[in-house]
Amino acid sequence: MQQLIKWFIFTLIFIIPVIGQNKKKESKPLTSKKTNKLEFSNDQNTQDYLDMLETAFYRVRASYVDSINESEIIKAGIKGMMKPLDPYTRFLSGSSKDRLDMLRTGKYGGVGIQIGLRRDTLTVLTPFEDSPAYTEGIHSGDQILMIDSVKTKGMSLKDASKLIKGELGSVVVLTIYRPSARIKIPFELTRANIIIKHVPYWGVDENGIGYIRITKFSKNTAKDFGTGLQELIDENLKGLVIDLRGNSGGLLNNSINILDKLTDRGINLLNTRGRIPKSNREMNSRRAPKLSPDIPIAVLINRSSASASEIVSGVIQDLDRGVIVGEKSFGKGLVQSMYNLNDTTTLKVTTAKYYTPSGRLIQKEDYLNNGFLTDGLDKKDSLFTTRGGRIVKGGGGITPDVEIKRTSLPPYVQGLWREGVFLTFAAEYVPMNEIESPIIITDKIYRDFEVFLKEYEINYKLPGEKDLNKLKIALRSQDDLKKITNTSILSKLMFWKKSKSAILQLTGKVDKYYQNKRNGQYWDPNNIKWVKNGLLREMSLVASGNREKIRVSLIEDNVYQAAAEILLDMNRYYDIFEPDPETVEIEPVTE
Repeated sequence: MQQLIKWFIFTLIFIIPVIGQNKKKESKPLTSKKTNKLEFSNDQNTQDYLDMLETAFYRVRASYVDSINESEIIKAGIKGMMKPLDPYTRFLSGSSKDRLDMLRTGKYGGVGIQIGLRRDTLTVLTPFEDSPAYTEGIHSGDQILMIDSVKTKGMSLKDASKLIKGELGSVVVLTIYRPSARIKIPFELTRANIIIKHVPYWGVDENGIGYIRITKFSKNTAKDFGTGLQELIDENLKGLVIDLRGNSGGLLNNSINILDKLTDRGINLLNTRGRIPKSNREMNSRRAPKLSPDIPIAVLINRSSASASEIVSGVIQDLDRGVIVGEKSFGKGLVQSMYNLNDTTTLKVTTAKYYTPSGRLIQKEDYLNNGFLTDGLDKKDSLFTTRGGRIVKGGGGITPDVEIKRTSLPPYVQGLWREGVFLTFAAEYVPMNEIESPIIITDKIYRDFEVFLKEYEINYKLPGEKDLNKLKIALRSQDDLKKITNTSILSKLMFWKKSKSAILQLTGKVDKYYQNKRNGQYWDPNNIKWVKNGLLREMSLVASGNREKIRVSLIEDNVYQAAAEILLDMNRYYDIFEPDPETVEIEPVTE
């Protein structure tokens, strides 16, 4: 406990000089010979509060009505100290630190499966290639009934993951139910180092357009990207799509290493700036590009693309090396440094901001209002120029050159995905019928899926149903129709002044209308394409694995298809890089 208290005090003293806003020079903690306490030699006010904190802890421990968990109180104190700061400065312990370690090492001790909940049942979504689970024969769609002697009914994904992972070489027994065979099978698996594949797919289509998906920037990402890129180049690549949608970031150096393979040698890629000197860095490309400058590039981003994803997309945009397609990105332009306090705890501290070659700060303004590290480049209306003279805006996130949203699924199909019925059906149907890739969704498969769905109640709301339900609730709770003021649908009713019974009669008719609509959802032309696409994706997963699922998912991906079309039309591609003649005179920002 004394050691933990020392960590707490050390943390306070360590953090303050790193993120303090008003000190011109870093304060150094010293040990007083008189008191044997850690003290600041030049900030008595801070020292007073440190003394106060220590006194408060000992007073609570001595006087509180019940016994206390001293470790948890101190941990809560450290976490509380982070609250006034940005949301990325955090005290990590337990599973949070484990996830960080997986990112930094690119591996973990486990059996190699991705799991999810399907109708409250713990289900194998996919086994990783060459993992213990894959080698022993666990399949996508297998339902995990027990982990060792612990039943999984009602278990959360977090708790299940803790039980499945463990020390290398140790054994875990997963008892699964296989729907296609309708049997229980115990699998005795020896935990091993699982190499995380954050570049899960690359491939090239019949037109020579290559595609690489990156889901996270971890230790092995740049290496795997290079492997995939070389394979695509060897297949006579004519254009490259890099998919960063949903990629929340990761290790900064891996994003730089990927850019190294795409840009000319010696070009400035990124600058980081912080309060302490070692946070100020200039990063340049160090080698000749692996991909020829003549090969066009499109980068896909969306609102969940953040941090390292924004470095890659922002740099490619600033250097006019490729076009950015999709939605505006998240806007996280802060660099975190890791400081291990001991073997089980880590401080993740924001130590710098990053700036793209044009001088843009990608961090959105939400977390800049406390004033730390602000400068003129943070302003929302700041304008910057790309290498070729195009105007790009600062103020947070990367704005695509071609803005396009992914097509939204119809409500009925969204309900099918939420219930997990595509995978449940595929896990049973594919093995029983010995179906192999490439999957073709025949009329028979589509009719069989309709029969399968009769066992399920799919929860979804059609357009307008929410308003109808609000009206019905309001009518039940109000005796006077005039008191109903918050139901938007009322404004659309031409005879709202009539009696309550007339309105209730109308809602009954509307209910009947929606019931008829629900009965026809499966064969609705607007839904058929997306139901077949769901079947194609999950049946491909069961038959051939995750790579095939990703490949077929691109067939109905309108954002990917738009990017591929741009890469095949070089006139359109190069037109995007043309500077606006009215703004070409604006000078690039120099540092």
